[in-house]
Amino acid sequence: MLIRVKTIILPTLVLTLGLLLPTVGLGKTIPVEGCAAQVNDRMVTVMEVMTAMQPVERQLRETTQGAELDRKLEEAYEKMLQALIERELILDAFRQQKEMNLPDKIVQSRTEEIVRTKFGNNRAAFRKALDQEGLTLEEWQANLKKSMIVAFLREREVDSKVSVSPQDVRAAYKKAGDTFRTPEQVHLRMIMINGGKTDEEIGVKRKQAEDVRKRLLEGELFDDLARQVSQSTRAKDGGDWGWIDPASRRPELAAAIRALKPGDISDVIPAGGDLYILKVEGRRDATVIPFEKVHDTLRTELEKQEAKRLYDDWMTRMKQKAFIKKY
Repeated sequence: MLIRVKTIILPTLVLTLGLLLPTVGLGKTIPVEGCAAQVNDRMVTVMEVMTAMQPVERQLRETTQGAELDRKLEEAYEKMLQALIERELILDAFRQQKEMNLPDKIVQSRTEEIVRTKFGNNRAAFRKALDQEGLTLEEWQANLKKSMIVAFLREREVDSKVSVSPQDVRAAYKKAGDTFRTPEQVHLRMIMINGGKTDEEIGVKRKQAEDVRKRLLEGELFDDLARQVSQSTRAKDGGDWGWIDPASRRPELAAAIRALKPGDISDVIPAGGDLYILKVEGRRDATVIPFEKVHDTLRTELEKQEAKRLYDDWMTRMKQKAFIKKY
């Protein structure tokens, strides 16, 4: 059977070239010349694993350090080893199907496409990149051929079998419930005054809050007074908390917020030992995102889930028939 490769995502040059030489950075000692795993009669070397995890290693070294870095590097190593074991299972499945064949001319055609799209059809630049990676054209094309085989069999065994019906999408929308619901929101301004500790302080603070409320009712601007007297973190912003869900506030405040109309000033509200004066600038009703607007997103997510399930089942079947040993 001659493989007709349909659409395969081209590997980036870095991945296809095989990346760089491995570096030692794992918390445990791993001989880079050793064997990491055996898959049937094929070996996955430590160098292959270390090479493949280079992009992850570089990213981790930029963002993590110390014991956390060692832990994450070990996790990345194990994850990459598992991925390479699965790749060998796929390649072995291809080799066992004698009727299948991937002619060199198809690999050559893909090579020319990469040179054209990634290097502006500059073969000299392509060769230079190979030299920098220490690879011959033959070695690079061998890696490319493996990638094409894996992509072909994944398309046949997984991607082509993914099926999501309109009923599945609708059911997912209903199951999501509040995920696509935007709660009621209010544009809130707030003045907060510490409530005091002793009876005398509590009385003084209460009078201060009532005086502030009176000044607001007489026409002074809420944001000006908030900057002058409020002791909350938003005082410098004129007590502006922006658009919030009333349920995100203390129950005493949430109840008052729901009762206020836009422009209204609340009574002085004691809550949590402090005193609050609220103003609602505006309201937005609760809304539900229509099914039509999230249909494509839901369908894509369901397809990903189905593809993962099919892939995991495929791997499980192959692993049950294979000899796999990690070193």
